[in-house]
Amino acid sequence: MTGFIAVHVGAGYHGESLRPLYMKTCKVACSEAISMLSDDCDAVEAVTKAVSVLEDCPLTNAGIGSNLTLLNTVECDAGIMDGASLNFGSVGALCNMQNPITVAKELLIEQKKGLLSGGRIPPCTLVSEGALKWALSHGFSYFNKSDLLTESSKNAYKKNKNLLEQMALSASQTSNPYVVEEPKYSENGLLDTVGAICVDSCGNVASAVSSGGLLLKHPGRIGQAPIYGAGCWAANSLDESRPSVACTVSGVGEYLMKTMFAKECSTTLYEKYNCVSALYDFFKEKYLDSIFLKNVDSKSAGVLALKHYANNSCELAWAHNTKTMILGYGSTKRRKPTCLVSMQPEYASDKAIIGGEKLL
Repeated sequence: MTGFIAVHVGAGYHGESLRPLYMKTCKVACSEAISMLSDDCDAVEAVTKAVSVLEDCPLTNAGIGSNLTLLNTVECDAGIMDGASLNFGSVGALCNMQNPITVAKELLIEQKKGLLSGGRIPPCTLVSEGALKWALSHGFSYFNKSDLLTESSKNAYKKNKNLLEQMALSASQTSNPYVVEEPKYSENGLLDTVGAICVDSCGNVASAVSSGGLLLKHPGRIGQAPIYGAGCWAANSLDESRPSVACTVSGVGEYLMKTMFAKECSTTLYEKYNCVSALYDFFKEKYLDSIFLKNVDSKSAGVLALKHYANNSCELAWAHNTKTMILGYGSTKRRKPTCLVSMQPEYASDKAIIGGEKLL
């Protein structure tokens, strides 16, 4: 059976000059995963490798180069789901780890070993200091904060922290200090997630997601990546006539959590035949028009998803209401990955859902 991999480097706005570098990173991530899948590696290992490559790229907001918190610290989130076992592993607000997705994967693997001593249930999600201690006790290397910083992340922090302080001062001098124009935090304008979805040679699916979080977030804040059903989803089919599904999501974590975006999106994909129309319907009806977000004006998000059938046909689709979304995909049958920039029309609003599909 043919193996498939697809990755993305966030939804938002990717500066034109950096797009070739983002696409190159997607290509490398896909190539490494394809090589593993060709050697009969399972889907969980392949998505972990793909996301690790994305985390190692200093341009992405994951791993190295992650956004800094309000207190100038690096705290990363990551999650991974195995469609065969339906196990999920994740970490939140994790410091001092270059590849948080590998810690999340280890949490997933540990669950397969059964109960801990004394009949304790193995954790699927760990956060902050507890997550770091667990990782170190399981052989992961400690990275200093300086190892995870880039000139870009440091400059973005300094620039936007100063802007925030200026706006706070300006607000304090007005008659209504609570009305402040929202700062424009990033020239790239990226939302806070990278991700991957995969099918292995046995037809098992997996998905993964990793994030440095929103710029200037409050320390301890977690987004959708470590939340079950919010940032990624994968489920093998229980019926040969129905598809296996997987998706990975980018956007504002608080909104994606409230709508259980990944799980609800996968349910819609499973129930509707056409992949692209399913994404469009879900995006509008259960996200943009969600009662849980009725008081939210801007609801930017992006999703990368696949449906895989027992006859080895695979449908890849994506949708976003942001200016751009960059993705890459490939298979063990056609080993050279394809990368592309999906773009909104120039004057489109954030209610305009843009997407596409490929039959792999």
